[in-house]
Amino acid sequence: MKKLLYLTVLAGFFACSEKDAASDSDRSIAFSYSLDTVMVDSGDEFIYLNWNLYTSDLSADQKYLYNFKTGGNPTGLEVIDLEKLKLERVIPMSLDGPNSIRSPYISNVYLLPDGTFYLSDNYEVYYFDQEGNKLSSFNYVKQEFEGERLPETQRIKFNEVLSKDGKTLVALYGGQKMGDAIDGLATFDLDNKRVSYTPLDLFQEVEKYQSILYYEGVQPMSMALANIFLELKNDTLLYSNSAQNKVFFYHLKTDSLTSKEFSSKYTTNEAPGNYQKRTDSEEEFREIMQAKDQEVSYGRLFFDDQNKVYWRFAKEMDQMKGDTIQYKTVLTAFDPQFNQLHEELLPSDFDLPDTYFAREGMIYTFLNLNDELAFVRIKPTITYE
Repeated sequence: MKKLLYLTVLAGFFACSEKDAASDSDRSIAFSYSLDTVMVDSGDEFIYLNWNLYTSDLSADQKYLYNFKTGGNPTGLEVIDLEKLKLERVIPMSLDGPNSIRSPYISNVYLLPDGTFYLSDNYEVYYFDQEGNKLSSFNYVKQEFEGERLPETQRIKFNEVLSKDGKTLVALYGGQKMGDAIDGLATFDLDNKRVSYTPLDLFQEVEKYQSILYYEGVQPMSMALANIFLELKNDTLLYSNSAQNKVFFYHLKTDSLTSKEFSSKYTTNEAPGNYQKRTDSEEEFREIMQAKDQEVSYGRLFFDDQNKVYWRFAKEMDQMKGDTIQYKTVLTAFDPQFNQLHEELLPSDFDLPDTYFAREGMIYTFLNLNDELAFVRIKPTITYE
C-alpha cells in the first residue's frame, strides 16, 4: 500500500480589501488564499492518468470523483474517494455483452444524485447503475426520440451538457463536416424520450477563432478553434467560450437570450484571432497553433457551493523563455448573479491543468506527479465588507 503523502507547496496568503476596478458588483470583498498539494493513494493499482482526468465527474455529495479510463485496456470507471484520498474501486466496462459500450473512448461522465450515471461518446449515451449494469441507452444518429428530426445534412456536435437531475440533455447541432457552423440547440427530454431543435446563431461567432488544415485544399484534416463551455442552471443554458470575456444566458422556456460582458486588469478581453482561417500547409498550421497558444484563453465557469461563487480561470502568454511560453494565470470570482467580484493573479509557477473542480470551499486542480494522481488545492477565503 503506497503511503499517503500531504505535500505543502505554498502556505503564503495574498489579500486585498478594495473593490476591483474590473468588478461590476457594488460589494467590496477581502480575499486571501493558500495552496497545498495532496497525493491520492492508488493501493496496488495505477490510477489512469493518460487523459488527465478529462473524462471525470464529481459526485453530487462531493465525496467521490469518477474517472473513466478513456482508451484504456481494460477500460472502466475509477471511483476515487476524495475524503480518504484513495482509489476505492473500479466499475468494469465491456465492449460486448448486455452492458457493453460502443467504444472505450468516452467524452463525458455525468453522475446523478441517486448514484446512477450517464456515459456519452457524443454518438451514443448510456445509463448505468453503480454495479455497471446498463439501464438504457440511445443513439444520436438513429434519432430514436419522438419529436423533430434533423435532416441528413446535419448532426449532433461534440458539445453537450446534462442537467444535475439527469432529466434534460442539451447538445449543439450543425453541419456534418469539420468546421461547419453550429446551427442551434437540441434539447432531449430523457424522461419522456422527446427531442426538440431550436435554431440559434449565437454559436456561429466562434467561427472567427477557428482555422482548418485541408489536405490538397479539399479534405479537412485538423482544426484549431475556441473551446465551448455549456452549463445548465435550472431552465437557463450558460454558454461561454475560451476566446471572449463574457457569458451568455439562453432561457429555454422563454426562448430569450441575455449576456454579461466582463473586463480584466490582467488579460486582454478577447483573443485577436489574427491568423489564416484555412491552410493547406502543415507548417503554417503549426504556426497558427503556436499563435493561438499565446492568446488569452478563458476557462469554464464552475460553482463553489460553500463560498457561493462561480470561479473561472484564465491564462495568457506573459513572456517567452527560449521556446517555452510562460503564462500568467488569473482566478476570477463571480457572485451567483454573475457580477464580477475579484481577480487574483496566481503565482508565476502555477501550472493550470484542463481538469479542476470546487469541493468543500476549495478548488482542486489536477496534477500528474511522477505518474501518480495528486491535486493542487487552492483554499480561498472571501469576506464581504
